[in-house]
Amino acid sequence: MDAESKATSERADEVAEATAPTASLYQRLRHELVTPESIYGTIIVSALIVLVEDGESDFSLLVAVAATSFVFWVAHVFASTVAHHGKRDGVEIPLGEALGRAVRHSSGLLLAAIIPIGALALGALGVLPEDDAYVLALFVGVAVLFVLGWLAFAERGSRWFVCLLGAVGTALLGVIVILLKAFFH
Repeated sequence: MDAESKATSERADEVAEATAPTASLYQRLRHELVTPESIYGTIIVSALIVLVEDGESDFSLLVAVAATSFVFWVAHVFASTVAHHGKRDGVEIPLGEALGRAVRHSSGLLLAAIIPIGALALGALGVLPEDDAYVLALFVGVAVLFVLGWLAFAERGSRWFVCLLGAVGTALLGVIVILLKAFFH
């Protein structure tokens, strides 16, 4: 088997494993959601929410978080496309394939912003007081990191208490970001 066939076969096997009908819903969700990009996106969004100036409206914060998340996503897609386009191990990777792969792999950066933006929208729409929506958006980031940490350890087949410790450790990163806000403001 030549290098091109081997690389194509390996990519197909990777996708097939995660999307196979026999893969459980958990395995498919875990494969799609627990990515470096979703973890990084959650941290970025939490940091953006923390770093906003006091007194900003939830609508202004929502727009800033959405726009900045989009810019980070575009930059990540661009960088990944450039990095993966061309020849790798003798295999030609066309621009369209590199772009498609970059969009799929970078989606976690955008997905990570959805729930915190939703919490901010509750404040912007008057469903919640703005201060409560702000705090909710911060703690949603912590909760998302907790879940991502749990899923990452569960995927390894770790026992429930190891998953819990991993989830708490991952969520602590979100708490540290919030504490930094309190310390520096």
